[in-house]
Amino acid sequence: MPLPTVTLDDRHFQDIVDEAKSLIPQFCPEWTDHNVSDPGVTLIELFAWMTDLLLYRVNQVPDRMYVKFLEMIGVRLEPPRAARAPITFYLSAAQPGPVTIAENTEVATVRTEATTAIIFTTERDFTIRPPVLAGAFTRDIDSGADEQWAEHDLGQIDLPDHSICVFSDDPAPGDAFYLAFKPDLSHHILALLMECDRAKGAGIDPNDPPIQWEVWQGGAARWVKCEVEKDGTGGFNWSGEVVLHIPAMALVTRRDVSAYWLRCRVVEPRPSQGQYHVSPEISRLRIESRGGTVSARNASTILNEEVGSSDGTPGQTFKLRFTPLLARDKVRDYLTVHTPGNLVERWTEVADFADSTPEDRHYALDSIDGTLTLGPALLQPDGTVYRFGAVPTKASRLRFTRYQNGGGAAGNVPRGTLSVLKSSIPYVARVVNREPAIGGRDAQTIEDAKLRAPQRLRTRTRAVTADDFETLATQVAGVERAHCVAPLAQPGAPGQPRPGEVVLAVLPQVEAAPSGAIAPERLALSADLKQAVTSFLNERRLLTTRLEVVPPQYVWVSVDATVRISDRSDPALYVETRRAAEAALYRYLNPLAGGPDGKGWPFGRDLHVSELYALLQRIPAIEYVEELRVATRDAATAAAPQSAPARLTLPPHGLICSDVHRVNRR
Repeated sequence: MPLPTVTLDDRHFQDIVDEAKSLIPQFCPEWTDHNVSDPGVTLIELFAWMTDLLLYRVNQVPDRMYVKFLEMIGVRLEPPRAARAPITFYLSAAQPGPVTIAENTEVATVRTEATTAIIFTTERDFTIRPPVLAGAFTRDIDSGADEQWAEHDLGQIDLPDHSICVFSDDPAPGDAFYLAFKPDLSHHILALLMECDRAKGAGIDPNDPPIQWEVWQGGAARWVKCEVEKDGTGGFNWSGEVVLHIPAMALVTRRDVSAYWLRCRVVEPRPSQGQYHVSPEISRLRIESRGGTVSARNASTILNEEVGSSDGTPGQTFKLRFTPLLARDKVRDYLTVHTPGNLVERWTEVADFADSTPEDRHYALDSIDGTLTLGPALLQPDGTVYRFGAVPTKASRLRFTRYQNGGGAAGNVPRGTLSVLKSSIPYVARVVNREPAIGGRDAQTIEDAKLRAPQRLRTRTRAVTADDFETLATQVAGVERAHCVAPLAQPGAPGQPRPGEVVLAVLPQVEAAPSGAIAPERLALSADLKQAVTSFLNERRLLTTRLEVVPPQYVWVSVDATVRISDRSDPALYVETRRAAEAALYRYLNPLAGGPDGKGWPFGRDLHVSELYALLQRIPAIEYVEELRVATRDAATAAAPQSAPARLTLPPHGLICSDVHRVNRR
């Protein structure tokens, strides 16, 4: 049961009036007329009404007091989170030497009369390196390969007298063409300029060749798909260039060559793609670095800010100039104290001073308002004064080495909007964010803290229960929702968690599109986000718990409905009704903003056809739904959609996603 609410003063208006009248004979015995018509009684009732208002306020805990109570139990308002986005820097031309994009390079949106520019800052130095080939191979490199050596220390293969077969003589799925690079080309934009034999590579659709470019990433991911920005060769059918965006690469030794590997692999063709009849051939290959992609976040960086001067007393407070503050880097973001003797002391940030000793150089920093607090001194029961933390020498200068401010939901800008380079960089022609910025969140409100305080107290920093894992996972930037997969009644069933194993399905944060479909690739769980969630929870799980982070099992649903419209003679009404009906379907069948409560389709919740009938019949212009068909498909394959039953059953970590919906009139 909930804790009983304590009433500090339970008197009300009439109680105060009666109590005041009972005191009249004691203090004013000559006052004998106690009727409501008496002016004195009117004054008593007036003051009783004012006192009743004050007592009401006393019995309400104000927000300030509530915040102090939360602070006493270790709960504080969470600061804003900064949105992150990959920023792609395109070079004006391929360079013979490395080009470095310095850390803290600022990229912004276009400033207009109505909106200010939103600034993103790169998070690390990034060097765009020219490619250097260590070798080239064909076919399956693990089972045996033909080797075609490149010119040493060059990013090209030049064979004027003959050509290289890209795949085997009779290409089959699994055949591949391998390129080994000496430098690490992670997150680079590579252009492969090829001269191809037009007589080769027949049998495929040049606009949709059955090939896939991949890099070796190691670990569980192994080979990871590259994004193809442009294929000007039509699948090696003619001379041109292929522009690739390379993900993270890992060093590995294959065929006695230690290098970073890129391959082009033949995949199982779809019916419309066709299949290679013979292997395509190339006689010349030149590889160029055209740019690179580096992570940035919605923040401005402040370096070496003067905080103030110490007066030598405990409990001093100072203010940083720019707020709110983002999460600090423990290695680079800290307070330095410059003593009068020109000594520089490094101080450490702590959440509180409970464990600080008089020798500890500790300080606390509030991320919301930028208040920097030094350790206090408290009088002990034995009369001594105990200092919780050291005190800087009088006249010492305090300086903060580095911090970042910014963040908030405003930083969740769509793709293509970060296009302004705040300072020129040699050889860089343009910048753009090719993916939307995600993860930005405003500072926590008091109302939200009140609701989440019990959850915070239950979870703290430990992941034990399923609710703990789900709650803590959502604290990782880029995670929209999380769900622990519960084992079914049959222990040991395929795909079910084993004893001691936690399977956590993570839905990444993307731009919610309730008015339309979401592309399957935008819902993919990236390797970086998966690693971030795993690392965050590994620090908080039990030692005996095995954690596996997986993507949800998406079920793509398409609805084909035939409805009767109230006024069939009005074409404009039909168009408006059709748009409203399709928008309602896209909004309802959405993993991020759909479901019965509009907070995203619940994990594992079945879909009933009857609820779609009810959804459409709520639209005023629709008299009734005459026919409604539901189909599902697997986004990972090209299989045709399958008709769904009246009740579509989902797996425990399944989510409904909108495919293509159509609404027609009768």
